[in-house]
Amino acid sequence: MVSFINIRKGIRLMRGREKEVNFRALSEKEKGYLFGLFEGDGYKIYDKKSRHYHIEFYLNSIKDLEIINFLSFLLLKINLLPNIYQDKRYNCKRIRVYSKQLFKIMEKNISLNKETKEFCIGYCSGMIDSEGYVNSAKSTISVINTNLRVLKEMKKFLEKGKIKSSISKRKKGIKDKLDNYRMYISVKFKSVKHLSIKAGKL
Repeated sequence: MVSFINIRKGIRLMRGREKEVNFRALSEKEKGYLFGLFEGDGYKIYDKKSRHYHIEFYLNSIKDLEIINFLSFLLLKINLLPNIYQDKRYNCKRIRVYSKQLFKIMEKNISLNKETKEFCIGYCSGMIDSEGYVNSAKSTISVINTNLRVLKEMKKFLEKGKIKSSISKRKKGIKDKLDNYRMYISVKFKSVKHLSIKAGKL
């Protein structure tokens, strides 16, 4: 895993000389990871006043430091400069990049049924790292999300690799505006060559 020292060094080298987004620099698995992480904790924002396009990821300030580190590495790899802010309202960090190109790329409507095996493994890894809960004591992996279609596609893909999973609807909380679902994934997922930081701790 790339260290924070190397990330900071990369950021210093890139200041003032950002280039075009080189999405091809990522492997299929890394592309999938970025899309999966974005599905769980990402946002696309267009500021009409400044005409700025930016992508943001919200991650826990303490628990997700390794994920923040890996995400920063991927963004630098495609020639984007990550700006990291501490959100004062919550215990989270905002990782932001200004890029119309990445904005357009992340608008792609992903269907795992049409993607490569490596992309799908990366996507599942990103979803686990963004919306996942890993209990090392009980050896369980779960993902909570409102997008039932995506969860069903993940389930279908995992079944092809003989990795069991199940999806159930959760009871709506007071603050919940949308229906949300919990997906349990067999710990057999850890035997796949995945990119998930969380699953790697099992």
